[in-house]
Amino acid sequence: MDSTCFRLHQLEAITNNFSGDQKVGSGGYGDVYKAVLNGEEIAVKKLHALQGLDDEDFRNELCNFNKVNHKNIIRLIGYCHDTHERCVEYGGELILARIVERLLCFEYMQGGSLDKHIGDESCLLDWATCYRIIQGTCEGLNHLHNAQEKPIFHLDLKPSNILLDNNITPKITDLHFSTRVASTEEYYKTEIIRGTMSYMPPEYIECGIVSNKFDVFSLGAVIIRVVAGNKGYYRGHRELSRTQFIELVVENWKGRLQPSSEYRSHDIDILRVRTCVEMALRCVDRDREKRPCIEDIVHELEELEAEIKRIMSVPLEESKVLIPQIRCHLSGSMRPWICNNEIQSIPPPVTTFERHHRQFL
Repeated sequence: MDSTCFRLHQLEAITNNFSGDQKVGSGGYGDVYKAVLNGEEIAVKKLHALQGLDDEDFRNELCNFNKVNHKNIIRLIGYCHDTHERCVEYGGELILARIVERLLCFEYMQGGSLDKHIGDESCLLDWATCYRIIQGTCEGLNHLHNAQEKPIFHLDLKPSNILLDNNITPKITDLHFSTRVASTEEYYKTEIIRGTMSYMPPEYIECGIVSNKFDVFSLGAVIIRVVAGNKGYYRGHRELSRTQFIELVVENWKGRLQPSSEYRSHDIDILRVRTCVEMALRCVDRDREKRPCIEDIVHELEELEAEIKRIMSVPLEESKVLIPQIRCHLSGSMRPWICNNEIQSIPPPVTTFERHHRQFL
């Protein structure tokens, strides 16, 4: 996918010289402005001139976005890299300073970021929408890991980096920390810890290990926020076993889901809720070897939907027998840690390292 190289003056014109009136977002690495280009709404991300942010980081993000083309990954429209000199006052004298501007242009997401839709107890959106967001995020991440000649690890997947369009279709964004590797089997160590602590796996925080299971851990943390809310994970860690946490989440959604005259619709929703929370807990297992790969997660969801399609094709009375059977089948193939009524606690989302390094949050 080839992106357009814009001149700085073109982007200044459509953003009214990066006016505050057109700013729609701001983060640690840049500000985002809404603009209109050739009749299309776009988002212009203007990176800050931060110490340590060099052209290599910019090229990395640009290159990785150019490699991907998927409905669940935000579409890169163009970029701008501009170097010029400007007279500035320094030490009482005017000097010529070298100014480097780095900008990326994307399709505009009318639905905002996912984190704006997550409350304390669960996502504020209805379950059908939440489930589409979970599915789409899984498929987008699978594309990054498995559809490229060299897999791309995102390394900063979190609700604020999942944007929603006007149809609430999720699109993964922000490949600033992403890296390309030879294969999904590869892992490496780094001494630089950067990102958002609550979505980092323990092996990265403690030992600097990066693998494909890094993104899987982050995905699990995102799904837990969607199904249990911002406070749900922490309450579950303090008070509940995994089994108890699952039942709490399921009961909460049972209370939110409107009873339906169609028995199957309500119970199928509950089946999807249970599957998602159980899958998410496997993703955040402290032992990365026990976490599933993203392609396994996508396959499991596809298998679930195939079974649900079969349920919907049979008479109502027969479906009442099939739904418990599917739960049992999925329990055997997808939940190895819950067999034999084994009780395990949820791995802690906050570490001693995090308490002393809040600047990453």
